[in-house]
Amino acid sequence: MIIDCDAHMIPRDAFDYVDEPFARLRPVFHFDEQGRYWRCDFTGAPEEVAGTTPLPSVRGAGTNMDGMCDVEARLKDFEKMGVDQQVLVPQFTGWWTYLTEPRLGSAMARSHNLAVLKVMRQYPGKFIGIALVALQDIEGATRELEWACENGFKSVVLDYNYPVREHPFGETLGSHRDLWPFFKRAEELDVPLLVHAVQHGHRLVNALKFQKEGLDFLAPLDGIMNLVSLITSGLLDDFPRLKFLHTESGTAWIKPLVEQMDRIFERPQVNYEDENPVPRSWRRVQERAKQVVPPEVSCEKNKLPPSHYFKNNFYFTIETEEPQLPEAVGFLGAERFLFATDYPHDDPGGSMKFKDAELLRANTGISEQDKELIRHENARRLFSLS
Repeated sequence: MIIDCDAHMIPRDAFDYVDEPFARLRPVFHFDEQGRYWRCDFTGAPEEVAGTTPLPSVRGAGTNMDGMCDVEARLKDFEKMGVDQQVLVPQFTGWWTYLTEPRLGSAMARSHNLAVLKVMRQYPGKFIGIALVALQDIEGATRELEWACENGFKSVVLDYNYPVREHPFGETLGSHRDLWPFFKRAEELDVPLLVHAVQHGHRLVNALKFQKEGLDFLAPLDGIMNLVSLITSGLLDDFPRLKFLHTESGTAWIKPLVEQMDRIFERPQVNYEDENPVPRSWRRVQERAKQVVPPEVSCEKNKLPPSHYFKNNFYFTIETEEPQLPEAVGFLGAERFLFATDYPHDDPGGSMKFKDAELLRANTGISEQDKELIRHENARRLFSLS
């Protein structure tokens, strides 16, 4: 049994269920003579902000494959890949952004989810629904989360950047206390949150300014910055049962980052510039925060070593061809990792989709027991599958 935990799809009728007053503003998909996705017209698209607007579909997005839109073609590819079930993640192709007007975004999310629900019901047992929510409309996103749970969806997908009209260049999810009510409800409903990048070339927290001078050689990736923010913001202290599934991020960075964060947590760096005396009761907390965050604030956050959150709140989809995968599995434990192909993409994350099952089977650095956890048992537990 293999459950593919990161596979993308464009339902042909994704926005056919957007009601008035937003129907005239909805995205409209166009398909070529072979029935493949061609382009999208979006009357209600937000005003362009240089460096923030999602780009059109690019080479490698998988739109050249019939299975992107055709479910029957997709099922045939299932057989080739050796996959039994797929998690259906939206194909963010130039239309999805938190910069969209909030009410329109919520209407689009509901329509997309209705189209996915139709597929789930037509092919029972084949697909696991991941709901779209318009996080720029926090109350609407919370209602959509509740609706999704009632209708059999097993997770919701979030972009790991949070650009809205007030801050269009994107920030990490952990930076926004206004999102706490949504996270609180997700914890109450025991819904794992799938974190994914939205379509290429979009709103960058960090990489764009560093790429300009070639400093991305050293700078952390946006997805990793977002993951760290979920810890350092205190979010997981407030909601310790929250679960996040991080997709398409690889695994080579996990061990060095965890070890570095734990090291700083236990043996904080010294700030030689601060000569102000510190009350004895605050001294350890202020040192831990490197005297950047006021101690009365930092003492409410980061109560446990960062490794605790990696081993209790975070899950990761794998890249089967990655040489460092066995080391990451041995470090965090196999129960933290889920099988994924990134179907139908042809970019580096999905280039091995037809060989992923074989590559995992042939990996001598991972035990057979751990492979079974990765193939399906972890997904069953995380998504509460029967």
